[in-house]
Amino acid sequence: MELILRKNEAEINENVAKGLLIVFSCVLLTVSLCWIGIFDIHVSMTIIMLGVSVITLIIPSFLTLKIHIYHKVMKYYIVAALAIMAGASYALFTFQAVIVFVVPTIIAAFYLDKKLLYFSCVITMVAIFVSHIITVFHMFLPWLEPFVGMKDIIQYGALPRCLQYCGCFLLILFMMEKYRKLFVQILPQKNFPIMRAEDDEQKKEYEALLSELTEREKSVFQLMISGYTNMQIADKLCLSNGTIKNYISVIYEKLGTKERNALILKYSRFLKEND
Repeated sequence: MELILRKNEAEINENVAKGLLIVFSCVLLTVSLCWIGIFDIHVSMTIIMLGVSVITLIIPSFLTLKIHIYHKVMKYYIVAALAIMAGASYALFTFQAVIVFVVPTIIAAFYLDKKLLYFSCVITMVAIFVSHIITVFHMFLPWLEPFVGMKDIIQYGALPRCLQYCGCFLLILFMMEKYRKLFVQILPQKNFPIMRAEDDEQKKEYEALLSELTEREKSVFQLMISGYTNMQIADKLCLSNGTIKNYISVIYEKLGTKERNALILKYSRFLKEND
């Protein structure tokens, strides 16, 4: 299971990075509406929000989609950046909407990685406390926060909202664990002999599939079932992302399936023999 999750990690990073760009476009729209007077929010607050958005949304997207950094720490950086973004939004605009802090945890759950999920919980609660501590010195929207002074803000503001968040976190953790168990059920069992009759049949099927592909399609297919994303395949073969998508569409048509994970699970173990 861990193998297939690691193979999916880069693809999830790319999809999340694209989502961050969508969120940034929403921030730009909101800031623009503030500047033309549709929303009554002070300009200084929108400038702070825009700066935080560039740091927490644009930079991780740029590192993933343009520089193509696929290191395993990227998912932690993305989740931490989202928690910071949620904290800034919370303090600047929506001091009662603790739901914004659930977003980094939902993103962490996509990876089906329990360590990452717990990391999102810790970093999010830190963001909640820091957001409230900032208001001790400067309150952006004083009419939304009735408490003043460090003790009251922590006791009646930060702690209750951390408890609210923890309730959401436990629900997400429960759902992720259920999905992980379901995922395990569809994976091939490791306690059977490697070369069963079914394996022989699948090996012959794999070799027959390769014979139907051109040399370039074969290279793309083997990288695909190795767990490479389209962007990674394009980098490795020095081709454009659009060209790789075209190759993969042709491969799917020849194979009669578009289930990428199923292909990885079924054929990746035959790669070394056919390299």
